[in-house]
Amino acid sequence: MHSCSPATVSTDKTASGVLTVALAGNPNSGKTTIFNALTGMRQRVANYPGITVEKKIGICSLPDGRQAVVIDLPGMYSLISRSPDELVAMEVLRGLHREGPPDAVVVVVDASNLERNLYLVSQLIEVGRPLVVALNMVDVAERRGIRIDAAALERELGVPVVPVVGHKRQGIDELKQAILRAAVAPLPDWPLPQAMKEELLVVGGALAILRPGVPHPGDRSGTAHADSAARGLGPYLALAERLLIGDHACDLQDIARHEAVGALVSSAARRMQEAGIDPMQADIEAHYRWIEGVVARCVRPAQGETDGASCAPEGARRTWTERADAVLLHRVWGLAAFAGIMASLFVAIFWLAQPLMGAVETGIQSLGQWVTSAMPAGPLKDLVTDGIFGGVGAVLVFVPQIALLFMFLAILEDSGYLARAAFLMDRALAKVGLHGKSFIPLLSSFACAIPGILATRTIENRRDRLGTVLVAPFMSCSARLPVYSLLIGVFFSSAGAVVQAGVMLGLYVLGIAAAVVTALVFKRTLLKGPAAAFILEMPTYKLPQISQVARHVWVNTREFIKRAGTIIFSLSVVMWAMAYYPRLPADQAARYADARELGAAQARHSIAGRLGRALEPVIAPLGYDWKMGVGLVGAFAAREVFVSTLGIIYGVSDSEERVADLASAMRADRYPDGRPVWTPLVAVSLLLWFVLAMQCMSTIAVVRRETGTWRWPLFMVLYMNALAYALCLALNVAGKLLG
Repeated sequence: MHSCSPATVSTDKTASGVLTVALAGNPNSGKTTIFNALTGMRQRVANYPGITVEKKIGICSLPDGRQAVVIDLPGMYSLISRSPDELVAMEVLRGLHREGPPDAVVVVVDASNLERNLYLVSQLIEVGRPLVVALNMVDVAERRGIRIDAAALERELGVPVVPVVGHKRQGIDELKQAILRAAVAPLPDWPLPQAMKEELLVVGGALAILRPGVPHPGDRSGTAHADSAARGLGPYLALAERLLIGDHACDLQDIARHEAVGALVSSAARRMQEAGIDPMQADIEAHYRWIEGVVARCVRPAQGETDGASCAPEGARRTWTERADAVLLHRVWGLAAFAGIMASLFVAIFWLAQPLMGAVETGIQSLGQWVTSAMPAGPLKDLVTDGIFGGVGAVLVFVPQIALLFMFLAILEDSGYLARAAFLMDRALAKVGLHGKSFIPLLSSFACAIPGILATRTIENRRDRLGTVLVAPFMSCSARLPVYSLLIGVFFSSAGAVVQAGVMLGLYVLGIAAAVVTALVFKRTLLKGPAAAFILEMPTYKLPQISQVARHVWVNTREFIKRAGTIIFSLSVVMWAMAYYPRLPADQAARYADARELGAAQARHSIAGRLGRALEPVIAPLGYDWKMGVGLVGAFAAREVFVSTLGIIYGVSDSEERVADLASAMRADRYPDGRPVWTPLVAVSLLLWFVLAMQCMSTIAVVRRETGTWRWPLFMVLYMNALAYALCLALNVAGKLLG
């Protein structure tokens, strides 16, 4: 057993400044819950310098009055990186980014799965940063009949160990205190094969001589290697071990290229191979043998098991999670349950959102009337009523639906069901050339394609990652929801919520089908290659935490509203100006006694009208008129701008002279020969276009950043829009032939 090293975070560097604390842990360990408990709402998202991987940052107040910048690192099982996210986490922990190493590392450990979680802890001990272990989910462990002696574990590891229950904020104050006591742990004497230990001594000793400038990660004088020859070589032995197991991290590249070091490592690897030793396997087995000893000395059976403890004898009562998985992971009933959950989600969105949308619409109208009541007639009043309230307001009406979508996705994720859904979909995804890990990015794309594309960083294989990126925009994101809702409301308003939800679900299914077919084509052409294995951890089921769900809904809905307040506001003002100028000459305006006819004439005369008519030769074969063309141009910046553009063109937000709301104005619109502009065929064609077309500039920019080239985003725009145009054209031709 070891005592804590005296090296703590209270160094000269940080005695009066701001600390940097990295939060590490396995996926599903509750790391993000701890992050939220430490930082509250003081969070922001940034990028690591020079790369596109996002980092989540929060501010935490420590007991001594100092502030700590807390970095929520991507979940990882080890420091041997395979995906971009894991690579970034490893580099931050090793201090390889320009910000330098963190002052302390808090590693979150799932107490109910201690043995597996301690593997990452054992690797972090080797890194040599001041460390704190947050022993999370101790309540879950105790319900399973597992009691962990935190004091004994602290003595074993040589670093502070704090029991916490993240979702209840239990132990958070103690964790903040422990951050100030974060200690560099002494290196254990890993039970490696004797031949490997001898090789490590040779390579480590050479490194100490040949590379005296190797960074020394803290005072490791407490190194517990049994051989006295190893004392004082702690950091060099750890470095030698990484070289022998084939760690290719960037901090090792210069060392590995050193001629003498490279020769020593190659010779050592050859001798171990001749002795039948695989360095990587031997290292992992040694860590786990050490972990088994730690667990045996620190874990005791708890009294009064309550839910079929994991340490119960074989044949004991199954846990609630196991009983639920017997149904939800069933090859037939599991898929049926998944389909039912998705269908219920869309019905609930329509049913629950309707009264909320009505309230928002009434509020926007009342606010518009109040703001413009004292304004004199003229361009400024028209800008406020038609440009701002007509444009931005037409999109904000759909905030309740979008918030409900985020809420249901958060509930599914927080409950542990999403991992099951990924497991269910793995076989189907593999058949079309996608990886099982593609499911979560694709599901995230239903909220927005951007976080969905960013989530592909968890996919290790670049080919699988690229395939997922190229089809993610087919998932119907929240920006499409206002367009879907408007068009479904125009032509299915009398059908009831169930039918409307069915149409909406059909659009989502169509997007999924397009992604599946496209992925299959890519798998057999552009992205050929063998299928990668899919290993997925199943978290236990738990009741979603209201605070976590509310935070998720608030953050994502706020981003949508912020988008409406910036991008959509700006584009709405531009579209209003294009639809307002130049003004129709007075003598021509005098010919129209009807306000609707005057508005239509003004729209045709405007810049927007001229642009739309210029596009008509391209869009007329699809059955679209110039107003739709203008809307589609705006939608290339952001899809939901289509709704605000139509609101501006139809002038539906003039609080004093409003003829009808947007839906009824669309129904009443006619060509000069009396034919309706908006027919069911046109509506279905537009819905098809919005399902298939690539129209979001932000998504294009993110694909460019993620792939590092313009080749793939331009290819995406070309193939998606060509597919959308071809199918919409075929639909229009078939519809006319069938009458």
